[in-house]
Amino acid sequence: MKVPENYIVNTQRCRLRIVSLADTPHILSASRYEGFNDGMQWEPPETERELEAPFYSNIERWKLGTSYSFTIENKPEGRFVGRIAIRQTEKTDIWDIGYWTHPEKQGYGYMKEAISGVLTFGFTVLKAVRIEAGYARWNTASERVLIKNGFTFVQHFPEGFKKRGVWVPVNQMAINDSTWRKAASHNNDMEISR
Repeated sequence: MKVPENYIVNTQRCRLRIVSLADTPHILSASRYEGFNDGMQWEPPETERELEAPFYSNIERWKLGTSYSFTIENKPEGRFVGRIAIRQTEKTDIWDIGYWTHPEKQGYGYMKEAISGVLTFGFTVLKAVRIEAGYARWNTASERVLIKNGFTFVQHFPEGFKKRGVWVPVNQMAINDSTWRKAASHNNDMEISR
């Protein structure tokens, strides 16, 4: 399914919108924090210009309907919080999410809300039957936010991805449509709008 580029996902405190080149200073700023990129497959950029190619790639994949990358902003200030993406896997009805919070905004519960909003988007708009997420095994904060959103452990990969020549172990978690719908019926703090 293709989604218009002006599509917005709203939660109680967050607004998720398509990525913008105006986000690049925030991405560069986040990547300056020691250890920020350790659990991610991408390396910290040296300049904002290095972030242009990934930006255009994100826009192209949005247009193709294979990946939707959102910038997370807090409401009502509209300040940058982080990023979250939902990407189609090899199986068209299974999607994968990846996310990060700017270190200055961590610990406020924004990512729990953002994931919840993207699950709503994934299961209702994209018609996913299952949504997966992987995280570096040592990243217990990422694990906690997934558990709070109803994800359960699926599999451990000792060789998840290589970072600076060393394998990073990864845990995979997932949630299926029926589990999400049961939980969502008790939680009505999300909305999706255009």
